[in-house]
Amino acid sequence: MKKSSYISVGCLLTALGMSVIISCSKSFLSKEPKGVAFLELLDPEDILTGAYAALSGASSTTDQAMSGAASVRNWVWDCASDDAYKGTTQGDTQPVEEIELYKADATNQFINGKWFVSYDGIARANDVLKSLANKRASMDATQATVIEAQAKFIRAWWHFRLLQVFWQVPYITESVVPSEVKNDRPIWDDIEADFKFAVDNLPESYTGEPGRATKWAAMAYMAYAHMFQKEYDKAKPLLDAVINSGRFDLVANFKDNYSPLTENNIESIFEIQSSVNNGTDRPRNGNADSWVTLPLNRFVPTCCNVYQPSQDIVNAFKVDVNGLPLLGINGPKFNETNLKNDMGLTPTDEFIPSDEPVDPRLDWTVGRRGIPYMDWGVYSGSDWVRQQVYGGPYNSVKQMFYKKDQAIASHSSFARSTSINYRALRFAHVLLWRAECAVEEEDLETAKTLINRVRRRASDDLVMGKVTTYIFDGRPIEVDMTKPAANYKLGEYTSFPSQEYGRAALRMELRLETALEGNRFFDLVRWGIDNQVLNEFIVNESQFRTLMQGITYDPQKNDKWPIPQTQLDLQPGILQQDPAY
Repeated sequence: MKKSSYISVGCLLTALGMSVIISCSKSFLSKEPKGVAFLELLDPEDILTGAYAALSGASSTTDQAMSGAASVRNWVWDCASDDAYKGTTQGDTQPVEEIELYKADATNQFINGKWFVSYDGIARANDVLKSLANKRASMDATQATVIEAQAKFIRAWWHFRLLQVFWQVPYITESVVPSEVKNDRPIWDDIEADFKFAVDNLPESYTGEPGRATKWAAMAYMAYAHMFQKEYDKAKPLLDAVINSGRFDLVANFKDNYSPLTENNIESIFEIQSSVNNGTDRPRNGNADSWVTLPLNRFVPTCCNVYQPSQDIVNAFKVDVNGLPLLGINGPKFNETNLKNDMGLTPTDEFIPSDEPVDPRLDWTVGRRGIPYMDWGVYSGSDWVRQQVYGGPYNSVKQMFYKKDQAIASHSSFARSTSINYRALRFAHVLLWRAECAVEEEDLETAKTLINRVRRRASDDLVMGKVTTYIFDGRPIEVDMTKPAANYKLGEYTSFPSQEYGRAALRMELRLETALEGNRFFDLVRWGIDNQVLNEFIVNESQFRTLMQGITYDPQKNDKWPIPQTQLDLQPGILQQDPAY
């Protein structure tokens, strides 16, 4: 789907409504209530455009609690993992802090926002199907079936993401009265049925329309749904079909998965399209998740500095002498000591970075002191964050655009909105999910081969620019651009001596490859290691982040969030609260 077609559905319906008024005469006398779309008059393909637009999570509202909570990146929920902090300053986006600290209740704005925007997206998909029912007889049969398959893919996608966050949710189709549907049963079968229809009826590709769901995207998401249910035997053939299709491969450079200049590439299986500066002053067509705060006296401001990388994820990129992660099996564990950081220091305090070996993906993922930050200059420390003592010393890299690309990547009047597409589903995901299936059936050789394939791609993708300035006081910064910025080392596994080792390697690889892309918390829960990992994380974090002191993660309660109170009030006797709340 072309980026230029990603318009707000409000604008879409207004424009189409005006055309209907102009084209009708005396027959246009029976007026519908304001705000009601004339589904019998609208083209299903046009409504489908609006359904795709909603996938960003920000299309239906300008309210931050609404659009942020349902962001396609899932950054809000990642803040409850060991990968990220809520960041910014204490008191800013307070509802996200409640989620981060496992204190959120049913009145939390962002929890309500997740529900609201997700069901808005589902309603749009169902509107496509309702319109299609009215128009199908006059349409080409193949075209109609492809539209139906796309709408059902989108509907399944939203319900799947809701089920990651909530205990049980109602599955809303085009043929039900939404306010009468209960959340009294698991909905995995419904999700799988919609994805199966998409697998059977979507094309393998589209000409000149990136962003549309394909057969391969439906297969991969259906496999992922099975993996959440630990149905690895059902996920395996679907992932094999995607891998063996020959349509996808890893791009040469890890960083190319995050640049607006290398979008919709051979690694991308499902990519949420974004667009800015395209003839409209509305920033909501862009990706509003560039939360990085650059020094305001030097660079363009984006916004807010929320969703900052944790010390734990930085530590995870440490490697041994062979360039392998520190898994803690017959050797040290990555989080036993912290990689040296500038916490508590100002830019004018001397800080000499550690020469400890690290995975090169670290500096394509995290901005840290003494390392060039893309082409914006050398990251000089606390002047790059809003409140270091609260949100830590690090910034995200994956969400940010290059300075040289600013004119095309950043909205002219709202810098946080960018044209950076979100690669929701990459070939790397599929390879690692397939490796996970192999580990669980003890096919350790296959798992090792697939994991090494992902690691090999990143082994020589280095951030260049060795900095030898250790005090940033306004004097020229010394940088040797012919040398790597840090001591990078990434090796391949030679063997998996046990299933335990292979499982640890797989889970670490998935974390490193997809850090700060919104899946970490949900992966911890589906693996059943959330209790162990997150309580260990809290203990470690409490040593230097006072807000974490006294916090406990309860796996019986905190693995899901409560049904929003506003929704329970709207549907008394229909929706029931999570028993854990």
